[in-house]
Amino acid sequence: MDIDTLLPAELTDLAVRLERCAGRLDTCAAQVRVATATSWQGVAADLHRDRVAEHADDIAALAAAVRRAAGLVRELAITVQARLDVIGTVDLTVGLAPGLVHTGLLHTGLQP
Repeated sequence: MDIDTLLPAELTDLAVRLERCAGRLDTCAAQVRVATATSWQGVAADLHRDRVAEHADDIAALAAAVRRAAGLVRELAITVQARLDVIGTVDLTVGLAPGLVHTGLLHTGLQP
């Protein structure tokens, strides 16, 4: 699967969407836990409730994993922005004094 190039703001938007998704998964896990009828009694009911609780735990674990992924994407956005800032600074330096950067004259202030 190919993924298009994402700018820092787009990565941040993706992180926000992932966080929203994690929140919805948390809600689903909570709903699964309370959806089991409490009026049903006996061994079969207990086994069913245990199984439902396992599924709710799995959904909650997925929510935590999605939330961690959102944090990593957010960190990536910050790193990408910092690197783009460095590249922009280098581009400005080279653009202001073309040829001087490679000769070392930029640091001395001498003109070619």
